[in-house]
Amino acid sequence: MTSVAERPDSLALDLGPAHDVAAAHVASGTIPCAAFGAIDAAGHTSTRFVSGPAGSPRPGSVFFLASIAKAIVATAVMRYVDEGRLELHAPLARCLPELAGSPLEGVTAWHVLTHTSGLPDMPVASLRRDRPSYRRSLDFVRSSVPLTAPGSSYAYNSVAFILLAEAMARLSAMSFADALATRLTGPLGMVDTTFDARSRRDRVVAVSGFGVDNRLVQAVLLRFLAAAQLPGGGMFGTLADLLALARTLLPADPVAAGPRILSQASIDEMARNQTEGMTHVSDDGLEREVRQALGWRKPLPEWPGSASTFTHGGIAGGRIWVDPDAGIGIVFLSSLWQAPIEISVGVIDAIYGAIG
Repeated sequence: MTSVAERPDSLALDLGPAHDVAAAHVASGTIPCAAFGAIDAAGHTSTRFVSGPAGSPRPGSVFFLASIAKAIVATAVMRYVDEGRLELHAPLARCLPELAGSPLEGVTAWHVLTHTSGLPDMPVASLRRDRPSYRRSLDFVRSSVPLTAPGSSYAYNSVAFILLAEAMARLSAMSFADALATRLTGPLGMVDTTFDARSRRDRVVAVSGFGVDNRLVQAVLLRFLAAAQLPGGGMFGTLADLLALARTLLPADPVAAGPRILSQASIDEMARNQTEGMTHVSDDGLEREVRQALGWRKPLPEWPGSASTFTHGGIAGGRIWVDPDAGIGIVFLSSLWQAPIEISVGVIDAIYGAIG
């Protein structure tokens, strides 16, 4: 029998220590299960799955990605920028003319991608209670008034990403979901990355800690997310899909280059810290440096990785991580609402330890 290490497509990287870290968290009950892996620019991969109370995840298991959707949508938006069809610093009113003359007329794609639009966010409790449609979320944003001048301050905002979704739809003359599939997930073979996971419900890993353990409630939630198409946090996907995304954002392998959807210049700009010198007072009352790329985030100084690294996590415990200098992409997925961020970072740190 061929071992994982002997397969031609296998990444020669010992994930044993990282598996031990993840397994310890599952065994302690901190998280219900885990799936993680690494990929290089040539497409060599190594993956691990840790079973627990939420079941036994496998290669085809579909996880709720939550805010990782922001990084996915941002990457798709950068295709339009790459092609000269969307200007980062131009008012979104150019492709959303209804914004002209409104309080939002000065809001740009850059403002949304860096969370500096000044717009109010829609509370998670409201999303859960009211279950707004895509159209209602769009109307909420279009009728909002910025709380601060666009570009003047940082405030994490999920619902504002719907402006980018609608811009993609208008520029492509199709629905946002179709535009995303045409511009990003389709070309990369991300076949299970979707807002509508109902046809994959038998493979969906239910999120623990959010009151959706009942199958009927899960069905209602899947139906809501399918209709809402929340670009700031409503997608599902697999480990393999996110590894494919990470690979395409690494510098191309000269021998085994994978699908490319962005120029290197656009990737570099997307990955760059866009908010140098800006600070933000977080929920714990501490003022910290804002380390925000375009739809992605820069790691905290104490985290592993090179200075070129960019990443994004999700409230369900997942994280995608791209380190161009190290030539590696890493994905960690779990299924716990408000999972401690230290878990995914700890597993990623253990992977770096294996790199040496």
